[in-house]
Amino acid sequence: MDSTGLDVFLGFRLNWSLFIARKFLSGTGKGKSRRFFSLSVVSVALCISVILLSLAPLQGFKGEIERKVTDLHGDFIIDSGLNTENGEPKPIPDSLFSKLEDISKINGVKMAVASSSKACIVKSNEDLEGLIAKGIPKEKFTAYMDKYIKNGKLRAGSNWCVISTTTANRLKLDTGDRITIVFFVLDDLGNSRPRARRLTIDAIYETGVDQIDGQMILLDQMMLLPLQPSDAKYSQMEIWVDSGEDLERMRSQLLKELPTGYVRLNTLQEHNRLIFDWLSILNTNVLIILVLMALVAIFGMSTTLLILIIERTPLIGLLSAMGAKFGEIGKVFLSQAMGISLLGLVIGNVFAFVLIWGQNTFKWIHLNQEVYFIPHVKFEISMTEVILVDISAMLLIFLSLWLPARYIKKVDIIKAINFK
Repeated sequence: MDSTGLDVFLGFRLNWSLFIARKFLSGTGKGKSRRFFSLSVVSVALCISVILLSLAPLQGFKGEIERKVTDLHGDFIIDSGLNTENGEPKPIPDSLFSKLEDISKINGVKMAVASSSKACIVKSNEDLEGLIAKGIPKEKFTAYMDKYIKNGKLRAGSNWCVISTTTANRLKLDTGDRITIVFFVLDDLGNSRPRARRLTIDAIYETGVDQIDGQMILLDQMMLLPLQPSDAKYSQMEIWVDSGEDLERMRSQLLKELPTGYVRLNTLQEHNRLIFDWLSILNTNVLIILVLMALVAIFGMSTTLLILIIERTPLIGLLSAMGAKFGEIGKVFLSQAMGISLLGLVIGNVFAFVLIWGQNTFKWIHLNQEVYFIPHVKFEISMTEVILVDISAMLLIFLSLWLPARYIKKVDIIKAINFK
């Protein structure tokens, strides 16, 4: 046989040997090997599912809170530039609200509503409470707040009044009870004078968000307008945009319609800074979990490959003696380890999706709404986030396999063949 034929024969024998090695590794399915492979797959699956189940409740929690606040305040709020935090909202000159119709016609704006807010004292027969009375049109309440009504319903006319469960519990009130609401208005001489209104509670609402429930009473807008200055009856304009709209683009469009100087345009997050600052802190906890699970997956797969290499040391020696390069042998083990990782990733995804579906459907895990603002755990996760988690996990695992794969180069061929 000439040298060319010998090279072809040796190359064929080497390729066939590598093929047999792959089959031998993938076919290791009895006894300890089966348990080892199963535990490796379970390890990766648990890491992936825990990562997804750490992201989903955070996104669901933030989404639920954001939807509740949006229902009452809108995606954008236009108010006075003179407003201070926790202070009484300042009225805006009526000239601004001549642009309300133009803002409503902007592409992407679902609804724009002018509303008024004023500090007040709510007095029952036993106690009193300082709150912010918000006057809104009845149709807005019907559209966005009906789902939060826990008891009662609105009456016809303009004298309806709705309080929160938090206020009802503090003042020991229920639907049908009479309350006195005291406002302070400026007279012609600039002196503050009390103005009282005696109202019957029509309904009780509950959003679960203490920043709303503990501070706000809802009234018909027509009741508050006479208590505001004659040339500034409204204190804010609330704007809802269509789902999926680019908020930055919408902000630019709205700013073009607003005069400069005495008004400000806030996003929902800016207007409710305390709530969303608190939500952003939760990201730190999830980040810690993600890092820990990534480390577990990395160490788990590194150990898996190292054990796999040590168990197959005689095979490595045999392949080396047949002329296989260390890189080619390493690819065989890497492909086996990546196969384990891929299988674990698929199982982890399926397991996480089943739990997410089950929780959202049957609501197994309940929460104290007074503490967490929502009555049960809500899971939300997008396919983009799932794909990013999967790709990142596979990339990290692949990089983590590089170090144990280098162990193959340190294997002595003679000792490896005799390894027991």
